[in-house]
Amino acid sequence: MQTIRWVALTIIAFGAFYVWGASLIRESTTYAAVGPRFIPNAIGIGIVLSGLWLFAAPGAPPAPDTPQRMSLDWVSIGLMAGLVLLYILVFRWLGYIGSTILLLWAGAQILGDRSHLLRDGVIAVMLAATIYLVFSRLLGINLPQGLIGF
Repeated sequence: MQTIRWVALTIIAFGAFYVWGASLIRESTTYAAVGPRFIPNAIGIGIVLSGLWLFAAPGAPPAPDTPQRMSLDWVSIGLMAGLVLLYILVFRWLGYIGSTILLLWAGAQILGDRSHLLRDGVIAVMLAATIYLVFSRLLGINLPQGLIGF
């Protein structure tokens, strides 16, 4: 069996374990259109479906004519790990919108083209605000407001 199929089976097993863990979340006794299990179940099902898709179509890109080894960009990996740690540390203080804007904008600068500061900032603001509105207004999930007070 190809290595990628073993990876796919591992992903499927992780997704199944995730769905099982989500099933242990207690449902509230009040009526709500979306319960506390909805998002974890959706994520777990997405993981399982991704693993199934990878298992069914494990195709890899064609091998280049001359084999090349690509080294990992350890600086970017380290910066992103630090950025995620910073996100965790400032999440309650800056609130969801402020900390998520910081994460998305800085992550785009670390991993992408650094010449688009304004474009990446606008996208970070729009994406963070949209996700906040969906979770807080549509789903009724309280997210930290932080300094901004949204």
